[in-house]
Amino acid sequence: MTTTSIKTAIEDFFIFKRAQRLSATTLLDYRGILNKFCMFIGENTDVDSITSKEITHYLSSLNVSKKRVKNVYITLSSFWNWAAESGVCQEHVLRSIKPPKPEKRVVAPLEQEEVIAMLASISNGKSLEYGRPGKRSCRNTLSEVNALRDKAILLFLLDTGTRASELCNARIRDIGIIGVNVFGKGAKERVVHLSDSTRSAVGAYIATRKAKPDDYIFVTMRKSHLTRDALRQIIERIARRAGVAKAHPHKFRHTFAINFLRNGGDAFALQAILGHETLDMVKRYLAIAKTDIQRAHAKASPVMRWGL
Repeated sequence: MTTTSIKTAIEDFFIFKRAQRLSATTLLDYRGILNKFCMFIGENTDVDSITSKEITHYLSSLNVSKKRVKNVYITLSSFWNWAAESGVCQEHVLRSIKPPKPEKRVVAPLEQEEVIAMLASISNGKSLEYGRPGKRSCRNTLSEVNALRDKAILLFLLDTGTRASELCNARIRDIGIIGVNVFGKGAKERVVHLSDSTRSAVGAYIATRKAKPDDYIFVTMRKSHLTRDALRQIIERIARRAGVAKAHPHKFRHTFAINFLRNGGDAFALQAILGHETLDMVKRYLAIAKTDIQRAHAKASPVMRWGL
């Protein structure tokens, strides 16, 4: 049997995955995970010689969250699926390794007061006061374009429940009459609806640029592509200015989902809006919304209030 090095196999695997039209974000994540594994195992190592013990050792050596370890396992499993089906290896070694269980993180939405404070900090147009050696403390002033963009970003995230990558990759041509076409995990397309307020905020921001249909909706001040990391930094900066702790793009997704259910939204509709393949995550949101209702009932019930 002809041997194939892990480095060569990975390149062939990416040709296969690009032909499947996976999103650029997914391909980039696959590339990072497989390149690190290649460095660990040795780029000239024959794929068919890699054992489950070596892969288990690699997974146990990762100093990352349990969720990230699960993502690494899924990527390696996808690679070995392809390798086994393509005849690159004889054995699918991942099948003998139990997938790691990621921890269930606490889903904590933003409160209404926190969102209002963040929007107010944008309207104020002033940064937090900071000091400089030998000089008086001062504040930076936000430009009008910065303020319009940041407001549009907050409303877009809160109104649609989109993932960070979906917001960053959305282009002006994707804006339609109903909402915005976004491409989620697995390059799956869906439409997220925009309220009039959000559409107005996005339009006001776009109007400040000489934008073309192929341009991204949201860009940096240098007109370059807004990355997920840059988006996270924008959200964190706004939160610091507003005195809000632990704000990040995905927290807006949680906030949208939980409030959608609190306000009577349907669980299956939420699944479609968020682009989830299963109801597993929606059930977590639903449990939080139900807990809120139970607490409200316990607080407001006449029987409870009157001690009957």
